[in-house]
Amino acid sequence: RGTLNLPRLTSAEGLVLPKNIDGSLNLSGFTSAEGLVLPKNVGGNLDLSGLTSTEGLVLPKNVGGNLDLSGLTSTEGLVLPENVGGYLNLSGLTSAEGLVLPKNVGGNLNLSGLTSAEGLVLPENVGGNIYLSKVPITEKKLLRKKYPQLKIV
Repeated sequence: RGTLNLPRLTSAEGLVLPKNIDGSLNLSGFTSAEGLVLPKNVGGNLDLSGLTSTEGLVLPKNVGGNLDLSGLTSTEGLVLPENVGGYLNLSGLTSAEGLVLPKNVGGNLNLSGLTSAEGLVLPENVGGNIYLSKVPITEKKLLRKKYPQLKIV
């Protein structure tokens, strides 16, 4: 399994990544996706927790492990993979407006920054909990009725 751990790298200048990575890819030092060409598939975890903007970001079609995008504050232009095998961390988002989540998330889905569930369409399958800690309890109750198969906390 090949893992690339590059947390101190802050720029994609001169960076050529393989088309596929069987293991994990840590690019947590990146604050911008400018010039970044990610692999089509990442078999393990993908850490892009430092990104604050989706501008220029093209995510892999498949992430086999966890996907950490906790630094993002806006969904503008965000296209998530159809499947995330582990957890999906989008805790920096404050609004679900324009958010299209993957069909399947194998682990937890962290949306703890959302202050309202307005416009939120949840995945068909989530293997773990869905964290909506700032969403009012009345809205959470409605979501639990709409998605009885999901564990909304």
